[in-house]
Amino acid sequence: MTDSHTQQVLQLFVRHQPRIKGFILALLPDFAAAEDVLQETFLVVQRKSADFDPGTNFLAWAFRIARFQVMKAQTAHQRHAERLSEAVLESLADCVPVEPWDDRRLAHLPYCLEKLAPQARRIVELFYRDEHKPQEIATRLSWTPAAVSVALSRARKALRECIEHQMTLSNPSAS
Repeated sequence: MTDSHTQQVLQLFVRHQPRIKGFILALLPDFAAAEDVLQETFLVVQRKSADFDPGTNFLAWAFRIARFQVMKAQTAHQRHAERLSEAVLESLADCVPVEPWDDRRLAHLPYCLEKLAPQARRIVELFYRDEHKPQEIATRLSWTPAAVSVALSRARKALRECIEHQMTLSNPSAS
């Protein structure tokens, strides 16, 4: 492929970088490690840019690369007891939508947070507001880190569904 094609792929990466980073954080909720995986993902995307077909879904392609980079990072850097299994990673990755993000969704977030079950809301707040790592949350709640990650995944899914529902209610012509 041409340098122009590589440039287009890298521009797509930069445009979608926040979504890719969010995807990585959903699988590897350690901000420092996620940043490293994001950089590795960028390098792989750059190296494999010729493999990307411009008529296909860039985010799905980039997420697949990122998922492999997360698994590689876990194998290289974490103790086995703290690692999520490949099956759990696959399950979490399948929960991440690939549709474009709409900033109007943020307007519905406070309402949807209130609708979460108390324990789910507590975990989301500990992770996102207080920036506790899953291991810290697990210790605090007497859970395993894997259970915290699964609970976070379920809470994200519930929030996403609630926000999508609220978006439909606020814009019925979009359905």
